[in-house]
Amino acid sequence: MDHDLRLVYFPVRARGEPVLLLLVDSGVPFELEEIPLVTWEQWKKTRQITNDMFPYSALPVLHARHTMTEHGPKEFVLGETSAILTYLDETLDPAGTALAGKLPLEVRVRIQMVKEAALFAMVRVLGMSGSSEWLAPPQRTTIWGVVNRFLTDTENALSELEKSIRVVPFRTDRLTGMTAAAATTISLVTQLFPSTRGMLGNDGEYKRCGQLWTAVLERPRIASYWKENKIEAKPWSITEFGTAEWIARAVAPKL
Repeated sequence: MDHDLRLVYFPVRARGEPVLLLLVDSGVPFELEEIPLVTWEQWKKTRQITNDMFPYSALPVLHARHTMTEHGPKEFVLGETSAILTYLDETLDPAGTALAGKLPLEVRVRIQMVKEAALFAMVRVLGMSGSSEWLAPPQRTTIWGVVNRFLTDTENALSELEKSIRVVPFRTDRLTGMTAAAATTISLVTQLFPSTRGMLGNDGEYKRCGQLWTAVLERPRIASYWKENKIEAKPWSITEFGTAEWIARAVAPKL
């Protein structure tokens, strides 16, 4: 199918990153539109955020134009990261090759479970970034509890899924919403808690998480796009305390 895709999000990583990973890795043409927070707030005041353009009055949003009518291409607008990932999982596959539909229900819902858990953990952690003390005790301890539970449960879920599917994608495999969501949250974790990199190694307690994360970020299109667009230097959230620079200073060892 032909694609005309436009991803709309704030100029941050967060919930837009899993979608961006899928789009970049697929190689299909797409447009990324980043809306500054000040613009978004102004649109809210002037009631320009309508449901037909911004479902649930939120971002990210995916605009897809691929259904032909007698009046030309019809635009499909979809909100919510998880729904967008599900949509891309199916539409980015060559016709008739979608894997998910061929898997047993138990495997499909476990895949969905990992995806949803990764997105939930990321949103929960970044929801705390409105305070300048969010990475200091005792809040840091609370965040570590969320992170540790996410890594432990994801490691266990991937181990179970490994009995049915390949959870660490080969370069010839198509990236999925599950792997994109998990990799994004693991990227966030490694920036907030640099010591977890050791735990994600082949001898670490979260080695499957680490292997998945590395496999995603080393894929050629993703590695090139991330470097060219300096993704790792982008803010994680819309708050002033969610920038890469602020996080790096907050988590740096105190001398």
